[in-house]
Parts: sequence; C-alpha cells; structure tokens
Amino acid sequence: MKPLLLFCLLLGACKSQEVLPDNCYKGRLSLKGICNNYVIELVQGSIDTSKLEVKWKNPDTGKNYTNAFALSNPCALPVSLKEGDEFFFKLDSTQLTAECVTCKAYSPTPRKSLPISICP
Repeated sequence: MKPLLLFCLLLGACKSQEVLPDNCYKGRLSLKGICNNYVIELVQGSIDTSKLEVKWKNPDTGKNYTNAFALSNPCALPVSLKEGDEFFFKLDSTQLTAECVTCKAYSPTPRKSLPISICP
C-alpha cells in the first residue's frame, strides 16, 4: 500500500508547466483599489525588472507584493476580474487612450506602471 501512496504523491507533484499564449504574460489582480487603482503581480513570464517593482509594500496594509506594477490603463481590465484572479495579458501602449469612468480618490499603487491588454 505504501508504494502506491508514494506513486500518487509523486504523480501529483509532477504537474506540467502551464503554456503561455504567444507574446503574453500571466498576472494576478492583487489589489483592486478605489477608483481603478489596480495592482498587478507578474506570475509567469519575464518582463524587464526595471519596469516592475520587484518588491512593493502597500503602506496602508503593510502587505508585500512581488514583481508588481500599477495598471496605467485601468479601462483595459474587465470589471468582472476580482482580487486574486489570474489572467493572461500583453504589454500594449495602444490601450492608453481607452476611456472609462474613473475618479481621483487615492489608493496606494507601485510607482511603476504598465499599459496592458487582455490576451484572447
């Protein structure tokens, strides 16, 4: 019985790495702040670390985030995404002109921001 249990444990530990869509990254909506002040963490893929906050601490909560950035085009993010949801995105400066209703209330975000679009 013990060899069977060991085999099952090993099999469960050998999950394959998720394949990213072409030119896309995997991110997590880690903080959905007031007035579309969103914080995204890079989960999979490689973006130049000079464009990310490798470590960012939310001054309001003290919570730490890794490879985080503020979303510079909040209108590109589907409203259906909730904190903790993971999604695929690509860097896309053409989305900076998209318009949606935002307000000017402050919610802490990393200093570095990136424009994105959701991958199909």
